[in-house]
Amino acid sequence: MTTDKKRLTVYLSGDQDLEALFDGLRLLAPLEERGKISRSTAIEAAITLALADLRANGQQAAIFQTMVTLPEVLP
Repeated sequence: MTTDKKRLTVYLSGDQDLEALFDGLRLLAPLEERGKISRSTAIEAAITLALADLRANGQQAAIFQTMVTLPEVLP
């Protein structure tokens, strides 16, 4: 089997959120499509969506708002 994907190691503070995402996606998917959903594809899709949101919305992107707390500018 040949693939152009790279193997990466991702460290998480816990696996509960990843497992909840994985289980939720598989429950929503039609039975014949569930095999296409893996933890790896869920992480890849999440990164793709976060990057698209960041490019489209900049500082208003959910990933930026979650990770960075900017000081409030007083009027």
